[in-house]
Amino acid sequence: MATTETISSNYAGKDAEQFISAALLSPSTIENGGVDVIQDVPYKWNVPNVNLSGIVADATCDFTDVGTLTLADRVLTTEKFEVNLKLCKKTYRPVWQSVYRSGSFTGNFENYLVGLVASNVAASRESVIWQGVNATAGEFDGFETLLSLDADLPAANEVSGTTLSAANIIDELGKVRDAAGSVLYDAPGFSIRISTAAKKFYISAMAALGYMDRYHDGTAPLNFEGIPLIHCNGLSDDVMIASPEGVLWYGVEDLSLGSLVRVLDQSNIDGSDNVHVVMEWGDGVQYGNVSDIITYGITNAAN
Repeated sequence: MATTETISSNYAGKDAEQFISAALLSPSTIENGGVDVIQDVPYKWNVPNVNLSGIVADATCDFTDVGTLTLADRVLTTEKFEVNLKLCKKTYRPVWQSVYRSGSFTGNFENYLVGLVASNVAASRESVIWQGVNATAGEFDGFETLLSLDADLPAANEVSGTTLSAANIIDELGKVRDAAGSVLYDAPGFSIRISTAAKKFYISAMAALGYMDRYHDGTAPLNFEGIPLIHCNGLSDDVMIASPEGVLWYGVEDLSLGSLVRVLDQSNIDGSDNVHVVMEWGDGVQYGNVSDIITYGITNAAN
């Protein structure tokens, strides 16, 4: 008898967490530490933004309070998103059965379909984290969009950009370095986020310089004069963003409560060979003190 393939799973709870986590926490920006991640954000989370100034004074016998504390929290708001996808089993069954027979794939057809969708969602979030525009369906305002509209971003922290290449990447990274004052430069985790294009140019430049006499074997570390370079695939090609740790944040709602994954077989409903894949989640980005951020190649329309 022929095997009847039935898909009617409802991935909730643990399974939902597994697949949603893979989709939202695997982009290169997340895995490489380009942003800090805060989970279990039901809707809004206040990003700490505290500044102190003028707190040191000459000693006296009296208690005389001095100094200024400025508390201006920014709000990270997670927005709800979804995937409603219809897939035909006939299209994917031969591929899945072939891989399954080879012994290199474990699990079931439902896992394969959801994993396929999750990888696509991950690629989407990687781009949206940086280049997203809230007015576009499926996106929130990414860091590039937010920073281009922030009037509080100091003009000295805005480095004019150009089209990057292997010939100029060293000089352009130097401009970002020079824009960092001594306090920012020495802050814990200070690093420069670079795009895939910039990464390729940097490795090429290091090869041309003969890094450790290895030249073109591609082993140059992503480190510019002691400043870590963090590869963020979603960044625009000619954009760089530098900051210490704890400034750029990516928030995800409670995966155990607010996320959902379903795989629904339509064969018993309308007689088709289609499967509906449904995913729901919430995420968003925000940054803390904008004075701790240096932008390269971002035109700020607000100042």
